[in-house]
Amino acid sequence: MRAAVANPPVVTERSLLEPLSAEPEASLPSEPRPAPPHPGPSFPRRVVNSRWFWPITIGLVALSDRLVALSTSYDIFIDEITYTNIAINVAHGHGVTLYGRPFALHPPAALGLYGLAIVVFGLHGSTETVLFALRHVVIVLGAATCVLTWLLVDRAAGRSVAVIAALIAAIDPLVVSYDSRVMLEAPSQLAMVTMVLLLAMAANAQPGSAARWRWLVGAGVAAGAVLSTKETFGLVAGLALLGLLASGWVVARREALAVMGIAVLGYGVTVVSVGLTSGFGVWWGAQWGGVLRLVGTKQISGFNSPQVHVSLVSRILANGSTLALTYVILGFGSVAALGLLWRMRPWDRGRAELDHGDRITALCAVWTVAAAAYLAYATFFGTLEEQMYYILLLPCAVSACLWSAGFVKVRSFRWRVLGVAVVSVGLLFDSVVWFNVHTGHDDEYRRLLSWESVHVPPTAVVACTELTSQFLLTRGIIGQWSTVPELKAHHVDYVILGTSLVQQGYSLASPPFQRYLEQHARLVFEANGKSDGSLRVYDVRPITGASR
Repeated sequence: MRAAVANPPVVTERSLLEPLSAEPEASLPSEPRPAPPHPGPSFPRRVVNSRWFWPITIGLVALSDRLVALSTSYDIFIDEITYTNIAINVAHGHGVTLYGRPFALHPPAALGLYGLAIVVFGLHGSTETVLFALRHVVIVLGAATCVLTWLLVDRAAGRSVAVIAALIAAIDPLVVSYDSRVMLEAPSQLAMVTMVLLLAMAANAQPGSAARWRWLVGAGVAAGAVLSTKETFGLVAGLALLGLLASGWVVARREALAVMGIAVLGYGVTVVSVGLTSGFGVWWGAQWGGVLRLVGTKQISGFNSPQVHVSLVSRILANGSTLALTYVILGFGSVAALGLLWRMRPWDRGRAELDHGDRITALCAVWTVAAAAYLAYATFFGTLEEQMYYILLLPCAVSACLWSAGFVKVRSFRWRVLGVAVVSVGLLFDSVVWFNVHTGHDDEYRRLLSWESVHVPPTAVVACTELTSQFLLTRGIIGQWSTVPELKAHHVDYVILGTSLVQQGYSLASPPFQRYLEQHARLVFEANGKSDGSLRVYDVRPITGASR
């Protein structure tokens, strides 16, 4: 018996014209159609998403922020003169010396770096000329710190959070001001963030691998560089490493101990080199004096010094229009670091249960807590100067961004919009501050030197009461006289006075002496700026009887 065969379909003209989709799928098998080629990301998107776009962009922004009006936005600070003169001596083979005497108050790493820059770039001329040239070296160090900040935060929380943290470091007015002066802060901060970044790289490498130990050794070398650049930064680095050693949250305790050992070894090499060149007695005397200032038993400068007539609170109020966001970041970031640790609870989870982002976040929180602990002690008991908050600002900015990102991430869309608005307002505020600072003038000493070259005879006798001009003036006989009898005894022709320094107690001149000059001497030069208030030169020849 044969099986029944179904009648074949009748093919008509109409059926041939119908689309294939009208037939059942099973009745008309067809070959699969290739998917249309997916257009790749546009060129601008490829550029933005490239590996090097944001580091290069952050570096250029930070460099530009510091380069514009570099010689007119920030007046010459007395420490700049000291470090520039030491660097000149290092470059000329005279060692780490200042006015013929060994200088051991601070470690020599940054001073050697500045001396090397003088040799490499062939810098020469007056102290003022070399100083302004060295400022270009400092701004490169500051820009590099911003790039490393991006690299660090990018590994902890992603690109957008890293961009915000790096932009804060790039345009914050306190950071920019000390990244634009020949001081020890910028190289110290660069060495510090390098140490933290290398520890972050080590924490995410395979335990026991050669790569992990390379990162650890690099972190130890960077920590040694911190110790060999400035003691206050070195203290924060030491506290942070002790925190890692005690907790074991980021790297194993033996690894933290190895990093500390390498750092101490590097600092020991620095101490031995200073002792052999300057004498261990000189080194110990300077260091012991520094220790006394650190603990607060010796107060010769800073807000806690009895000689200073200005308080920290008064300076905060005076700088509020410029550093308002800076103060918010300092306070909020210190608390945010504790919030990060409380959110992660690494003491309950242990290092093995923390993912790579959490380990880096814990590292940044420990860094911030270490810096905040030191600054809290310095504020209430130790020697405190305004630039010391530079130490705390970068870790606070990092911790504030990391905590805020985690807070907003688990909230609604409205919270995210609010977060974007707050960040935008903050960056806009700092941008306005930057514009005001860099389009104004705070270059009193630069203008004084231009005036001096024309109006002060080589034989003139000049009394410097504000301590700084004596190291910059190139003409005349310089002395430190700040009373009327002294002016008459030395037949003084001109007196240089800074009004803000008189009010703050940093000047040799007293307020009554200033009032006397205002009433009886002739004002022949005046330059106004934020740093010195009014930098003035008085002709006192009618008072002293000098005739030149």
